[in-house]
Amino acid sequence: MQRIILHFDMNSYFASVEQQANPFLRGKPVGVCSTMSRRGCIIASSREAKTFGVKTGCRVDEAKMLCPQIKLVEVDPPKYRSTTENIVRLCKEYTSEIELYSIDEAFLDFSGLIKSFHQAETLGQIIKTRIRQEAGEWLNCSMGISYTRWLAKFAGDTAPKGGIVIVNPQNRLTYLKGRDLQEAWGIAGALASRLNALNIFTLDELARYSPINLLEVFGIRGYKLWANVNGIELAGLEQRKIPKSIGHSHVLRKRNRDEKFHKAVIMRLAERTGRRLREMNLEAHGIYAFMRAEGLGDFGVSRKVFQPILTTWSIYRQVLEILAPFLKKGMPTFFALGLFNLQPKSDQLSLFEKPKSLNLVKALDIINNKYGEETIVQGDLAGLSDGHAPDRIGFRKTVGLDD
Repeated sequence: MQRIILHFDMNSYFASVEQQANPFLRGKPVGVCSTMSRRGCIIASSREAKTFGVKTGCRVDEAKMLCPQIKLVEVDPPKYRSTTENIVRLCKEYTSEIELYSIDEAFLDFSGLIKSFHQAETLGQIIKTRIRQEAGEWLNCSMGISYTRWLAKFAGDTAPKGGIVIVNPQNRLTYLKGRDLQEAWGIAGALASRLNALNIFTLDELARYSPINLLEVFGIRGYKLWANVNGIELAGLEQRKIPKSIGHSHVLRKRNRDEKFHKAVIMRLAERTGRRLREMNLEAHGIYAFMRAEGLGDFGVSRKVFQPILTTWSIYRQVLEILAPFLKKGMPTFFALGLFNLQPKSDQLSLFEKPKSLNLVKALDIINNKYGEETIVQGDLAGLSDGHAPDRIGFRKTVGLDD
């Protein structure tokens, strides 16, 4: 049975969601930014803003220079998660085999449900139409259809905005012909340079190269590259994996020496990190903390812990243990904290985690998940405005979305 996989990638997603939510932004250059301060950066730009050269990673002040009329909107993660949940719910009406690759792209496996790529294209058009009708008329996506996951994403990534591309066994080499290596998913500058040293400059040249030689030079990675461009599937749709680490960071908008305020910011970062840990039913066996301060420079420590970390309070306590000596010496401008060595949560209770604390944390998580972020907060967070350590979202993270 030939596999039929569809990949879709929402176009200018965060900016399009903002334009959908606010009709006054439609047809205008829009930049979604991490913060509204000049130090903030653009994390998504609308189609209109891109024509002025405003790209992801631009600083806010640079974006204003490139496009003085740009409309800036601060990032709103709950809005994007909600929209993605609606889109995924819609897609589940057509297949149960869905891999949400990031907040704005996914794979749908139609294998065994339909018989041809043409039928997949028809389904793709139906899904695109329903997304506009049910999630928002300002939302569009590009789609790729193929017989492997890698080729489907490659087709989607190289499709025209709003278009659909089919890569099948018959047209695969033709579609790859003459395409630069870095157009491919998973090949960046350093790897491309190493391939160039083997006189491989295009994807069709990579497809025709000896897999044995690639295996000798790059190991298993080399064989995977060759298999990907030759339409050989090495794995099915990925289930959610345990991440290597999770964490949050925040650039302070206002500089001050208020230690109580700084501790509240750290508590908020610990709360967000802890909730993500518990949502994934994981425990951490390592923690890192980092801060930047005027007059002190950068300081950070990572360490493994013998007893697993589960609660917000244990994260907060350990981060303070690392950073407290430096909070009094300088004027902090940036905080980051995170957890690593993540493992599925065991039934054995840590010596540092009390049963009552765990039950309370679970209750708080349930309430905040149901009624909104920080409906109930730790006492240390009371009075801390939403502008300090606000909710953030990553391009390759789908935390908080229903499976």
